[in-house]
Amino acid sequence: MSTGVTGFDGVLMVGTQNDADPAAATLTAVPSARDVNVTISVDKTEVSDRTSKFKRYCPSMIEIEVTATLTYNASSAAFIADLIGKDTMGVGVLHSTGGEGLYFTGQCFSSDFAQPLTDGMTINISLCPVYVEGAGGEPTFA
Repeated sequence: MSTGVTGFDGVLMVGTQNDADPAAATLTAVPSARDVNVTISVDKTEVSDRTSKFKRYCPSMIEIEVTATLTYNASSAAFIADLIGKDTMGVGVLHSTGGEGLYFTGQCFSSDFAQPLTDGMTINISLCPVYVEGAGGEPTFA
C-alpha cells in the first residue's frame, strides 16, 4: 500500500571547512533536521521623484536565511556543540542527497532550545551567508 508523500525531500548539509566554491565543498547531512526552511528576500530602495505621484522602487541587497528545527538527540547535541565552536562553515540545502540546491559559506546566527511539556525537545537554528576572504563569496545555486 502506498502512502502520500508529505513535506519536502530537503537535506540540510554542513561542512567543517570553507571552500572557494561552496558547491564543491565536502558537506555532511544533518540527520536530526526535521524542518528546513530557506528564505530569500530582496530589499527595496525607494527611487521616487516628483515625476510621479506613485512611489517607485529598485531591488537592492538579497538576504538569505536558512532555518532548521532539529530533533534533540545525541547526534544533534554534538552538532550544536560543534556549531557553537565554529566561526564559519560550508552550508548546503539540497533537494535530496546529491541533488541540486543552495550553497554558501555561512555561520550560525541564532539558536534556541524548545522543551515543551508534551512533546520532544527541539533545537532551532538560523544560518546566514558570511564573507570569508579566500572562501566562497556569493551564495550559489547548483
